[in-house]
Amino acid sequence: MNTMTTQDGAPKSAHRSTERVLSIFEYLTETENIGKNLTEIAQYLDSPKSSILPMLRTLVARGYLHYNSLTHQYFIGYKLYEIGTKYVGNTNIDDAIYLLLKNLVTSNGVAVLLGELVAGDVLFLQKVGLFEEFRLYRAVGRRTPAYASALGKVLLSDKSKEDIRRLYPDGLTPITNKTITDFDVLDAELAQIRQIGFARCSEECTQYVASIAVPIRKGGRIVYGIEVNMSIFEYNDEKEHELLYALYDAKSKIENFLKNK
Repeated sequence: MNTMTTQDGAPKSAHRSTERVLSIFEYLTETENIGKNLTEIAQYLDSPKSSILPMLRTLVARGYLHYNSLTHQYFIGYKLYEIGTKYVGNTNIDDAIYLLLKNLVTSNGVAVLLGELVAGDVLFLQKVGLFEEFRLYRAVGRRTPAYASALGKVLLSDKSKEDIRRLYPDGLTPITNKTITDFDVLDAELAQIRQIGFARCSEECTQYVASIAVPIRKGGRIVYGIEVNMSIFEYNDEKEHELLYALYDAKSKIENFLKNK
């Protein structure tokens, strides 16, 4: 495909509609899972709502955006995260983090997940370990509700009460009979996580599985979480202490790695 240039050889301005689509992606990425409505997006683009709405509907239909019909807000869609995950999979950031997670597995006999928050869900970016042994069928690129796992709860721990309720306008749907379904209970647990620096979970997402997770920060903001999973029959205070030591060691190394990128 030929690229049009100006007389001095510089690329000509991009197509206006294409620029708008890319600006929408960038704007929704910057809002950190809170979402924006049509009016806010149109104001950001300085464009009439009548010209933006058809773009948004097409992007939603193709999976590049997600639309919450109750709050009338738009979020980044799963398609963009699939594309991003494939890109990350080809970088040495991914390789370096994978090696750290693999060391966690081999040293402690657990299954390990790395994930990030996407519109109220955990998007799994890496998994290492014998997940079938724990009946943890987590595929990279798959999503589960953040409130139902230790990994998800550390990712939610930076959010306000108002943010949490906006993320789950339909309430907290149970995954198992131990999933938190009350916002007040979730608020209290997130407050505790902020205080102690890690999250616990027992059978809230998967029967017979216990997990511990810590947040990964970059520039003071939580960007990822790491979770270790084991059978509830193996979980005890001594095991928790050992795993927290290993998790904080991995956390420190990953945060230093990200800081230098």
